[in-house]
Amino acid sequence: MSKLLFIPGTLCNGNVFTNQIATLTNAGHQCITLEYDQHDNLSDVASYALGLFDEGESFSICAFSMGGMVAFELLARVPERIEKIALLDSNAHADKPQGRSARSEHLNYAVSHGLDTLIHDKFSNVYLHKPNEASMELIAQMALDTGIERYKAQLEILATRPDASELLANCAHPMLIIGGCNDVLCPPSEQQRMHNLAANSELVLVEEAGHFAMLEQSAQVNLHLYNFFGGAAHA
Repeated sequence: MSKLLFIPGTLCNGNVFTNQIATLTNAGHQCITLEYDQHDNLSDVASYALGLFDEGESFSICAFSMGGMVAFELLARVPERIEKIALLDSNAHADKPQGRSARSEHLNYAVSHGLDTLIHDKFSNVYLHKPNEASMELIAQMALDTGIERYKAQLEILATRPDASELLANCAHPMLIIGGCNDVLCPPSEQQRMHNLAANSELVLVEEAGHFAMLEQSAQVNLHLYNFFGGAAHA
């Protein structure tokens, strides 16, 4: 049985992958989820992730958004142990100049009003392509479960992440890059750029989906993941 590491994004936990984990578990994979602690740098998060496996054990990765940055760190550190990588609505560039100031504003808002209010007030119009109350409630609950201290640590990871373009350009691993056609945070142009860099990659752009493509179009995403990782489809 192959092992498959799911790596969530900022303010998320394993619940964001509920449908995908069910599908791939039924397909015969042993699914393991990285739940973030208060590590504030990619090196420590990668070490934490590797602690979920036996020494030298091989595994594949399915990573969402900031999780892709963790995946790149693992790829740089233990390329020989990684079999396949699926990236969902992620990016490979370093932080942008305006990134830290925007996230500082979001952190202050969360401290003053609560993480769930931050999600609804600041992100509801960019996370999903179409309004969906159930999905937004899930996203808000994951943010509450994350808490302010882990959010602070995640913001530091985002601010200090390296550019992974060269890593992708030298990567021969099978890679599936999935992005929502309507994702404004990690847009299709970035998904195409990563695909162009990674020689052994497949690109899928999902219509009618924003940043959380796995929630808005779970059946499509599940089918592509099944086809990529192998097993019996349960979309």
